Amino acid sequence: MDPIAIDGWHDFAVASAGAAGALAGLIIVAMSVNIKEIVQGSALPARSGATIGSVVVIVVASVAMLIPDQLAVALGGELILFAIAALVLQWVALRQMFATTQGGSRRAKIGDAVLGVGQLLPVLIGGVLVATGNPAGLLFVAAGFILIFITSVLNAWVLMVEILR
Repeated sequence: MDPIAIDGWHDFAVASAGAAGALAGLIIVAMSVNIKEIVQGSALPARSGATIGSVVVIVVASVAMLIPDQLAVALGGELILFAIAALVLQWVALRQMFATTQGGSRRAKIGDAVLGVGQLLPVLIGGVLVATGNPAGLLFVAAGFILIFITSVLNAWVLMVEILR
């Protein structure tokens, strides 16, 4: 199998890795400032971990995209592995969220579940497409990165502000 052509994706991968690194730092600072409130919440520690895990997907996937002459099957496999690891963290967070009476209505929890899983599915689908040699898979990966950024910023807001209300 041939290396995947990511020449046009180089700048995207570099920018994504840098932005995700900064966002991960913001989330960790938010956690450290409000750690008492986070550990007191039954689902907040897992939600925090899942959020960081999702942002780390962007960092490691972006770095993997920058490996020169990488075979499509290797890059696709890496993307699949990273997405699955983050999905496991999301599953743990969602399980804890639905097990508690805190955190809003069932409808709000379902919305959080859709966002949590939905942000990672494009990365997973993109990984499968890339692994099969379909360069359009990188479009799915990009969509997943954007969704992860949006969801993680929302979660950072919760960790910084909303838990103090």
